[in-house]
Amino acid sequence: MTLASPRTLLAAAGLGLAALAPTACFDQVVTNAEMRAAVDELVADGQVLALENEVIELTTSFTIADGVEAVADEIRSWVESQLPCSTVTVEGAHLELDFGALDDSCTYNGHTFAGVIALDLTVSTGQVVVDHTFTELTNGTVTLNGAKQVTWTRESRSITTDYNWATSERTVDATSDRVQTLLDPAAGVPGGIEINGKRHWTAESGAWDLQIDGVEIRWLDPIPQAGSYTLTIPSGKDLGLTFTRVDEDTIEARITGGRRDRIFLINSAGGVSDEGDA
Repeated sequence: MTLASPRTLLAAAGLGLAALAPTACFDQVVTNAEMRAAVDELVADGQVLALENEVIELTTSFTIADGVEAVADEIRSWVESQLPCSTVTVEGAHLELDFGALDDSCTYNGHTFAGVIALDLTVSTGQVVVDHTFTELTNGTVTLNGAKQVTWTRESRSITTDYNWATSERTVDATSDRVQTLLDPAAGVPGGIEINGKRHWTAESGAWDLQIDGVEIRWLDPIPQAGSYTLTIPSGKDLGLTFTRVDEDTIEARITGGRRDRIFLINSAGGVSDEGDA
């Protein structure tokens, strides 16, 4: 059993073609180079999702049945308690969260934040809509500019985004439309969430589409424990990943898109074991 890094997780699924394989089949097979490019894209997309998810958790401390002023006050109190270094301004249903610059060391959940988030609240029966506007929001790795809308109900949260983000290596325009539900309402977000929806992004490498189907994610795991991804790469080919929990410490990822499926086992520390063809 050999070990592989997450970066080579998909690239390791080497592809071979029978000598007489039809050209059409050849055209549909994902090449090693395309797999490597897909890994790069998914790893980079994961960086901005990590920042986005922390922002969601930071702006969720409110009771849905409350009025707009009460919701705004709950968010203000929570942000100030978690990031006393921040400056929070409230004007009716509008809030502005200013985290200053990175060297101000404004930290939340072990990460340093800088930039500004503006929030606009709409409260109606059974739901709260929070419109986010990001201005140079950064954690030192990813910088985010644009908009996100989160619609909260007791059962779920619906998220749409339209933003651009940048790292030292790339600049990306991205949109998404997703629904998240709690796996265990009693445990809250730390108990895990299920996600369904889609993401689209355009970078120098081309246009990418990610379909998310019943993906279950826990905070302590480096990848989903269930569900599947379908990634359409710029050439129009599809690459698939399905996830299954093996035990408390191990998740199986099955890679499709080549001539054969390939199996990888990932532990909670992020270690990846290449188990070979399925």
